[in-house]
Amino acid sequence: MDHASLEPSKMLVTEKPRTPSEPSLVFTDDSSLSSKTLVQVPSDVANELYARGFTFDSYGVVSFSANSKTHPRHWGLWRKIYDSALICFLEFFMTLISNTGSSIALESSASLGLGRTVALVCFTTIYMFGQALGGLVFPPMAESFGGRTIYVSTTFGYAIFCLITAAWVNVPCIVIGRFGSGFLSAMPAVVAAGSIENMWDLKARIWLIHIWIATAVLGLALGPPLATYVSTSSYGWPWIFYVAACVAAVSAILCFGMRESRPSRLLRQQVRLVAKKTNFDGLTVEDDGTMPNFKTFVRTSLTLPVRLFVREPIILLTSIMAGSVYGVTYLFSEAFPIIYTNEYGFTHRQASLVFVAIAVGVAFSILPRFYDICMTKRRKRQRRFIEPEDKLFGFYLAAPVLAIGLWWFSCTVPPLIEGVSPWASIVSVSLFGFAVVEFDNVLSGYLTDTYATYAASANAPMAFLRATMSGIFPLFGTQMFSKLGANNALFILAGVATAYCAVAAWFGLNGKNIRERSPFAEKTWAASQSSEQFLYISAPIQRPENCVLVDGKF
Repeated sequence: MDHASLEPSKMLVTEKPRTPSEPSLVFTDDSSLSSKTLVQVPSDVANELYARGFTFDSYGVVSFSANSKTHPRHWGLWRKIYDSALICFLEFFMTLISNTGSSIALESSASLGLGRTVALVCFTTIYMFGQALGGLVFPPMAESFGGRTIYVSTTFGYAIFCLITAAWVNVPCIVIGRFGSGFLSAMPAVVAAGSIENMWDLKARIWLIHIWIATAVLGLALGPPLATYVSTSSYGWPWIFYVAACVAAVSAILCFGMRESRPSRLLRQQVRLVAKKTNFDGLTVEDDGTMPNFKTFVRTSLTLPVRLFVREPIILLTSIMAGSVYGVTYLFSEAFPIIYTNEYGFTHRQASLVFVAIAVGVAFSILPRFYDICMTKRRKRQRRFIEPEDKLFGFYLAAPVLAIGLWWFSCTVPPLIEGVSPWASIVSVSLFGFAVVEFDNVLSGYLTDTYATYAASANAPMAFLRATMSGIFPLFGTQMFSKLGANNALFILAGVATAYCAVAAWFGLNGKNIRERSPFAEKTWAASQSSEQFLYISAPIQRPENCVLVDGKF
């Protein structure tokens, strides 16, 4: 069965031989039942599989047993914390380096003999376009081939490209270094959602997805001050990339301590080890996660993010909203120097510190997570499945907060209002920081819960638009705020944010219906809920026995 296809498939719930610890139901492709051959598994092979935490059916198809310690969801706590913390640090670090571009361009354009816009393209736009391309390539690669090796190689590559940018101060090397590092930064920026989904259950993902997104926005907030202070110091801007190369190299070494977390990849590796040890080649695994050849990979997996973006309305809407809000952060890297140096007389260093207000807003984004936890516990007490829409509360809250913050900001800066302390507008920036985290956090988590094992590909279109808009928005930021004026430019942004409030209300009223119209979304969500039930719910949720899953519905 081609799991990468968007066409709904009929899956039959069938009984299989059980051990006391394994689930009573498994999903199999009904079209393949007639072609399978019964397999007599020798006792020594069976014992080896059970010892490794696996079970098998009468056709020799191997799967994880319930509570299998081999499954990433059942790894030790410190094992999962190490991998998750490293992934989140990489996201923070690479996002911080990405948002240094505008500040470096401002300080280095004259010494490089470049115009302001050209320098901005070299340091920011090229980086983000590289990340946009990587966001389409790495998710299906990680889903097909696993993530650990890619994390190691991309982080080492990131160090090399940062070193190129720092050591050879000329335009061609800067373009190569920034594009290459941007391309490789897509690994933690996009694939992390899938890695987190592999290791943590639904309740834990509430916190992990939040930490992942919060670290990224924190990197956005700290990037401009860091770049401005270093660029205007005696060291000069190349030292930003020298230090980045060292940090990336150390991080790559730490990545060797990670473990592969793709369940299907782990299962296939273990089955091969058992087959080699016992000299028995009658074992197989489900087609999901099979190592494809290059032609199959390009035809199915590599095009999956694009097909999801075109065919899935959920992904289309969430990608546009999250991408545009995230891109405004990069737009502000151009707007803040204009507003606060021209109107308030700040120095470039002082103006860059306004970004710290975004970091303050990030701290408050933890509050909606407590609601999510309470809702999760309530659903579990009621023995009900937690649907993706149940965790959209943060989005419903962030949409009006974003609109209020931008309207507040637009009405408290000159020339519309004079003689007001700059703190009146700086406080509103913290509301924007809160909203950025919630938009990215909740909408990424929504796609992760809905598309489960295809979370990386589902998040790839969002990451592509986020990176593309982040690269383009700064290019017209100076012209927009200089020609329209700060107030009118901010009024436009506030108007768009107000429109997103209407979208949030629409999701609140019809979110489930929108998701149910997508057969692929329903199928992946239903399969993930079955996995959650088998792995984590001690008292099974009632579901009709001998049921058939047709077009994503039981």
